[in-house]
Amino acid sequence: MYVVQVVGYKNSGKTTLISEWLTYLSEKGYETATIKHHGHGGEPEQIKETDHYRHFVSGASLSAVVGENELLLTADKRKLPMKPLLQLYHSLGVEVVIIEGYKQLPLPKIVLPNDSDRLQDKLTNVQYVYQGDTKQLFHTVEANWHLFDWEKIKAVF
Repeated sequence: MYVVQVVGYKNSGKTTLISEWLTYLSEKGYETATIKHHGHGGEPEQIKETDHYRHFVSGASLSAVVGENELLLTADKRKLPMKPLLQLYHSLGVEVVIIEGYKQLPLPKIVLPNDSDRLQDKLTNVQYVYQGDTKQLFHTVEANWHLFDWEKIKAVF
């Protein structure tokens, strides 16, 4: 499994880049997954008038609702922090995980810079500073998958 972290300030294009990347990877046959940091305070939006959510607020540390083709999991993040979450993704056969945000994690990063602040100079493990050429980024990362290999990076995480 490969773990790629995409970071940048709000409205820097992270979600757009990741969406394009997911399409590219899926078309090449990769099994992909994402993790999004909800960095704007509060909790992620959910439909709160559901049995699934009621189970969670009543004390379940994990609650899942399973539909015909989708599964929604709500978890107390103290019970499922990042490393075990990545291990769960690995156990499910995910080949590429793209993490949006979490600037301070020690994972290999792609940085979307802005003109006024050299974010890449404030972070660790920066592998690539995105300059607007998506195809170049995708090919560069694929040619250097070894830098994003979960088996190598999980020991320092």
